[in-house]
Amino acid sequence: MTSGHAAKPASPVVLVPPDLENLSSFEAALAAGWSPDPRRAGDETYVRGELQRLRQDRAKFLDDLIPDGTRCAGSGPPPLTTRLFWIWDGEFCGSISLRFQAGTEELPPEVSGHVGYSVVPWKQRNGHATTALSLLMAVASKEGLDHLVVLCNEDNDASRRVIERNGGELFMRGPHPSDRPDQIKLYFWLKPGAAG
Repeated sequence: MTSGHAAKPASPVVLVPPDLENLSSFEAALAAGWSPDPRRAGDETYVRGELQRLRQDRAKFLDDLIPDGTRCAGSGPPPLTTRLFWIWDGEFCGSISLRFQAGTEELPPEVSGHVGYSVVPWKQRNGHATTALSLLMAVASKEGLDHLVVLCNEDNDASRRVIERNGGELFMRGPHPSDRPDQIKLYFWLKPGAAG
């Protein structure tokens, strides 16, 4: 892991499922101050808490990364499924997730879009997020999703470029219930089958 200037990836960017074998690289990113939740970037207390949880019980921490989304049959909408991946170029670069409910492209109101991602600062500006989103679009297509909603903060030009490079079409601007009311979001449509 380097700081200062961004280095080119040592190997192609791929998505890997979180596992114990690669958890040390995730741990190193936390120890360097990276937050897996972009809304908590810079929140040292949160990052330290995550690092402490990881070090107390590595297997439990890994199990807790992905909510199981179980609900009793027939008791409301289908459960939310989260497919979490680590962005990898020979080492941990960040994380990206696909959130969806089987049989529908609707999401619960508190879920901020179908996709969430965060790249560690020392790997930013190398196309990692653009590549990761493109790879995730293939996963979404295999899950039968034809349209995804992807959000970014209005002032996050880098994230906007990532979405637009993957064919994102802006359709709305406004707040989202998952964030502060004064945080304006840009809402994009993405079509997994159209990703190039």
